[in-house]
Amino acid sequence: MSNDSEPTGQVDQSERRRFLTYLSATGVVAGLAGCSSSGESTETAAATASETAVQTTEDPLESTPTPTETEQSIPEGGVFKEATTGTTNGLNAFRIGDGETSDRVEQVMDGGFARKGEAYEDIFPMWFEDFTVSDDLTQVEVTLRDNLQFGNGYGQVTAETYIWNVENLWTADWTSFTYSYLFSVGKDNEPIDFEKVDDLTIRMTVPEPRPFFPYEEPLGGMFPLPRELAQPYVDDQNVEGLVKDEEVMRSTFNGNLGPWDLVRWSQQSVMEFERADDYYLRKWAEEDDRVPDAYAEAPFFDEYHIQYFQKQSTARQALKAGEIDRVGIPSNKVANWQGREDTTLYENPFVSFSSYLGINQRANGWDQLRNKKVRYALSHVYHNEFVATNILSGHAGVQNTLHPKWGPYYPDDAVSFDGSLDEARRLLEEGTSSDYGYSGDTFVGPDGEQVELTLVYVSDETDDLRAAYLKKRLGKVGIALNTTTTSWTSMLGNYFRTNNPAEGVSEGSVGYGSDNAHPSTYNYGPWDKAVSAKPWDLMLTLGFSYGPLTPAGTVTSLFGERENFNAYGFTPDRDLVGMREEARTAESIETARETITEMLRYLSEERPVVFESNPINYTAYRDDVAGLPNSPAASYFVDQNHDVMYFSDGKPGR
Repeated sequence: MSNDSEPTGQVDQSERRRFLTYLSATGVVAGLAGCSSSGESTETAAATASETAVQTTEDPLESTPTPTETEQSIPEGGVFKEATTGTTNGLNAFRIGDGETSDRVEQVMDGGFARKGEAYEDIFPMWFEDFTVSDDLTQVEVTLRDNLQFGNGYGQVTAETYIWNVENLWTADWTSFTYSYLFSVGKDNEPIDFEKVDDLTIRMTVPEPRPFFPYEEPLGGMFPLPRELAQPYVDDQNVEGLVKDEEVMRSTFNGNLGPWDLVRWSQQSVMEFERADDYYLRKWAEEDDRVPDAYAEAPFFDEYHIQYFQKQSTARQALKAGEIDRVGIPSNKVANWQGREDTTLYENPFVSFSSYLGINQRANGWDQLRNKKVRYALSHVYHNEFVATNILSGHAGVQNTLHPKWGPYYPDDAVSFDGSLDEARRLLEEGTSSDYGYSGDTFVGPDGEQVELTLVYVSDETDDLRAAYLKKRLGKVGIALNTTTTSWTSMLGNYFRTNNPAEGVSEGSVGYGSDNAHPSTYNYGPWDKAVSAKPWDLMLTLGFSYGPLTPAGTVTSLFGERENFNAYGFTPDRDLVGMREEARTAESIETARETITEMLRYLSEERPVVFESNPINYTAYRDDVAGLPNSPAASYFVDQNHDVMYFSDGKPGR
């Protein structure tokens, strides 16, 4: 995503640090996210100036700001409204493949727990009351709280609920569940063993000790469906019926599992939630010292609205007019919002998000993009240091791999590019086949005509600038660029999903290997067989969030040949899955660090995409919104959490 829009780098709807976002060497983000530096990323998390800051374990309550007033004096009431220029699609807890959907579902269902620090003990327990790891690092046990209730008469959430979902939905071939890969380990995809210990306790066992296993536990980021709701679809293996079921689309079975209940949803207009009267966590704020006292009454707002705006500038004007309470501020507009008396500008330098220029190396993209020298040429043309300094106004850190420079794994010898157009021209000539070359200043193809590439992106202020810069720079090396703007939903459905046969390929043979395997709809088969519905060459807007302390899973998922998010069709000549497993099974985290750094070094050398930056996010609030953490954020684990925010004067009926 990018600047003021959800698909382009907007404020995370809740900015809770969900466990799925921070899976370690095995983990991948809880979905695709929009890129750029607007301060409005749907998968915003962390990034700061030093590895030391990242290694610091925060105070247990720091990641969930507790209001300074006593519980009794916290003003309650009012309607908190935040802006989005992204989609306001449903709350489908089963079909989460992007950050926006994840954010919306997290309004009505908490998930297992949130991270507060590096150690597995440093958690904010939500649905999971207890979390223990065996001394030999082969078993994890989670114990559910005893007051978790589905709505609509579906009863209590139990250990059996989770195990049934694992066996019948999350790992079943017919469901094509996005995160099915999390339930197996190793190059041979050995399944994790799930065992019911008692009604509320689940034991997970892996075949051999793994130093990262406490973080690889997959259940904490899952949203189970009630068995009674899903059983008819399981019996018929009807995944289309399941994902279109009204209760599933709106997550109206959420019961007391989250702080908010959905009350009104109008696509491309507004999504309205009201305070959940029976929120399970209120009990535990009084009985569990690990739960901040504020949750005894939270949330403090009566309602929470996600308000859709067609233009980012309109959303910002609405904040100035007092019509909404929160909006993301793009990098190039930050100066206009500093020092205002009617708003508070919140800065988050800890953003685990990678913006980049995507490159389509599948059969419906320019075939020369599969050559590394051509990708190097593009890295000179789309110069990341210029973008970060000038287009993002310095509010971003330059990246030359899928990791921030402040992170613990960033390679000291990462490959960088100086933006030389002369070098770009040389690399274009060397990297393309002999029937390409220059005719004067124009780069021409086998037909003697100028090479034309297609860029697709979601239009907003920052991405429009990025696109214009790319077009101008490509023009200087003799290549024409056609730009296509689209919506976030179309970006995923028509350009990033690859579940269409390439020209001359039958629909029945699109997948990998003799079993015609389809890792996911984003990587439905090999680069020369499975393609997107619409052709493209380059892509802005879409980027990825990852756990900066544990990025190996995201690296593999994005760029492993048969991995679930490799829509780009990149074919590595290194065994990324094997390297991930080497890190997973290392004798120590220190040994794993060497392997992860090598993975990131390899990406820097290969440039499967043109790496750009990790943004600093900025969010503007109305000045009467209280309960914000200190700005700038003190560490990676600090949240902006509207569940414990409130209006300083109450403002009921706002």
